[in-house]
Amino acid sequence: MDFPLWFGPADRSLFAMASMPDDGSASGAVVLCAPIGLEGVCARQTFATLGHALADVGILAFRFDYDGTGDSVGGSEDPDRVAAWLRGVHHAVSLAHRSGVSKVAVVGMRLGATFAAAALSDEGEGWDGDPVDGLVLWDPCPSGRSYLRAQRALQFFGVGQSDHGDGSVEAPGVVFDADTVAALSAIDIGALRGQLARRILLLARKTPSTGTGVLERFCAARPVERGTAHGQERLVDVEPFAAEIPHADVEVVTRWLADTLTGERVPLSVPRRQDAIVGVGEAGSIVERPMSLGPIGLFGMVTEPQEVSPGGRGTGPTALFLNAGVIDHVGPARLWVDLGRRWAAQGMRSVRCDLSGLGNSPPRPGQPDDEVYMPEAIEDVLDVASAVSPDDPADVVLVGLCSGGYHAIEAALVLGARGVCAVNPAFPPKPAELRAADAAPTNEIDRRRKAAPARKRWVRSLPAHDLLGGMLERMPDQVWWLVNRVAVEHSPVRALRRLVDSGVRILIVSGDREARVIWRGEGRLRRSLEASDGFRNVVDPGIDHELFKSDARRLASSILTDEVLGAYGPRRTGTAPLRDRRGFP
Repeated sequence: MDFPLWFGPADRSLFAMASMPDDGSASGAVVLCAPIGLEGVCARQTFATLGHALADVGILAFRFDYDGTGDSVGGSEDPDRVAAWLRGVHHAVSLAHRSGVSKVAVVGMRLGATFAAAALSDEGEGWDGDPVDGLVLWDPCPSGRSYLRAQRALQFFGVGQSDHGDGSVEAPGVVFDADTVAALSAIDIGALRGQLARRILLLARKTPSTGTGVLERFCAARPVERGTAHGQERLVDVEPFAAEIPHADVEVVTRWLADTLTGERVPLSVPRRQDAIVGVGEAGSIVERPMSLGPIGLFGMVTEPQEVSPGGRGTGPTALFLNAGVIDHVGPARLWVDLGRRWAAQGMRSVRCDLSGLGNSPPRPGQPDDEVYMPEAIEDVLDVASAVSPDDPADVVLVGLCSGGYHAIEAALVLGARGVCAVNPAFPPKPAELRAADAAPTNEIDRRRKAAPARKRWVRSLPAHDLLGGMLERMPDQVWWLVNRVAVEHSPVRALRRLVDSGVRILIVSGDREARVIWRGEGRLRRSLEASDGFRNVVDPGIDHELFKSDARRLASSILTDEVLGAYGPRRTGTAPLRDRRGFP
């Protein structure tokens, strides 16, 4: 049983998801310290799986967001980042102790393991030195310096930008300013003092690339049980969509924690707050609260000015943020969080949600987890829109990146939304219902889909038609003009034409490469759309697909903010309160 909560200082709230045993009792509690940045995105599903496995053996588990990350209050440009992240571990451990249990353990992966060890050491600021019962260091970064070195190289080889000449370091999806770089560089787990925990388990890679000496110094200073971390290369060394859960390691960690926290199970009483003040703007305090939306309980995080909290009045349509690939509701490099709070400061309400099987939302019956182009996405958006705006579900602005941009366009065709803001929308050539192993050429896609350029049935019946598709990718625009009219069910661009004609305002933001894919074979229609009052097309070579580059995020943020506040900003009263149909336990 999962439920969300806010904890920590009231003026600097941290967000967590708790996994609780179904009977409400536990023998102990575990704090899960996730990696930072792109590694954290890759490990999200693994940590959720671990939390559920712990709950199944009678242990309460907390997955929390560090200060200025995820849904927690703050931002990456705030001062004293490392100190705030370590304090977050302290607050989470305190929350675990106050939940009614007598035994507490901490699990950290990658930089999260480094933070956990540093926070629990005698040198941890604000820590009283009383060790927890168990500590699992899962593929830890031996030092902050080695982590930064690896992230700098990853960013450089990925998008060609890592250092800004001011002492800061840019990693995929996150920028560490000069002070944060200095503070991280000072952390070396081999130099930490203190017992840290009554039992310690270290899971290291069989062939670590760096830091072997540091880990040996760490183990020489205290009793440590050692094991091998399997599958990390396929978990955190890949792009998020390719991350594989290391189930064997999850089982090892679960068994070790069950043995460490063994004892009588006691009733749990988890202290939690339902909402948090996350900032202050022209419209007053900005409040966020998690909600369970629609019949299956999709996860949503509402951001709004305090005066339109439950029972109040709202203004304008609600912005609805969708997943970007397998990235959860916080958006690419946390952009949806930043935009939601920025717009709420101007009086606009927003909801960032997880579609079914993604992030914190459950899958629908028979649906796999982390399926990006799932057929159920249209139902998800319709359900969330009905909960967000029950009197008029169309009174929403759908915002998405990559697959989220595609789902926004498809849902708007069914819903008739007020507007769509799609960044680098990626249209699947083969929808999920045609990708099943037993898919036959006669299988039909959902008839409501009007933007997926799925090949027509007669093309799918051709031998090796997928090879034909690969050849077409290299064809010039003139060939694509013919393909769009003869061989595919729908042209994405013609779907945009339908939306504009029906009164839905459209913003498309893309990089050069993505623009060529979106508009191939449809230059005339693109020019016609760009002449329409309800359509805006922005192409900039500085926009990378995932918005890993900070410059690209700033540009996208500026374009989206100008569009949304300019076209839909607060201008009327009477928006109905959000409808939470199920409620969290």
